Amino acid sequence: MAVVRHIGRPIGDALTPFFYNRGWTANQMTSLRLGLAILAIVLLMTLPPGLCWAVAVLYYLCFIGDCLDGNLARLSDGASYWGKFYDGVADRFYYTAAPLAAGIGLWRETEIVWPLVAGAAAALVFTYNDMISNRLQFFRLWMETQTGPASYRRGGFLAALENLNDRVMTNGFFVAPLFLLLPGSGLYWYFWTVLLLQGLCGGLGLMALLYQSFRTLSRARKSKHAAGVDPSQASSPGLDQ
Repeated sequence: MAVVRHIGRPIGDALTPFFYNRGWTANQMTSLRLGLAILAIVLLMTLPPGLCWAVAVLYYLCFIGDCLDGNLARLSDGASYWGKFYDGVADRFYYTAAPLAAGIGLWRETEIVWPLVAGAAAALVFTYNDMISNRLQFFRLWMETQTGPASYRRGGFLAALENLNDRVMTNGFFVAPLFLLLPGSGLYWYFWTVLLLQGLCGGLGLMALLYQSFRTLSRARKSKHAAGVDPSQASSPGLDQ
């Protein structure tokens, strides 16, 4: 993504020697990012609009840290499966909770309920999107162990649309905290930005993912409880475990 390639990576590369020479590990940097993200979400819910610039500062520190932890893992030859998983946990916490937290902040400030409801809905869409993505990966692997490789492959048009949607969300989330620097109405504009990113773009991504899941997994399977199936052969390919 452009913001990572032109902003995050250069700054992360410049700061990497400082942390590496002081013995920081990739997982320690990821833990720091997660802690800053939790603090940012708490402040987004509780700070008055005029002080929400602090959330923007914390977000950009987390963004740079995301580029740092990968460098530290490579330099120390300490890349691990846990590190990759933990990195995703730290990434997703802020993005998942941001629209809900901003909605809570607006609700506390204005006593209007709809931002709270809309923020919660956007957070649910993002969470459900992640869940379906992970479920598709699991079911595709399961299907392939039972009845062979999946025959469906994304066409160029769908792949291009998904790539464009991902770029809009990634670059949009980088720009969105800048609205928090605006005096007075910054939280309002930030809320609308993340609501559109999570709700609209996330919703479009979810529909594309469900279509991809349907096309990938549209294959008949035989249950071990089906008529004529020998239960002793329940582990045979094509039978439900």
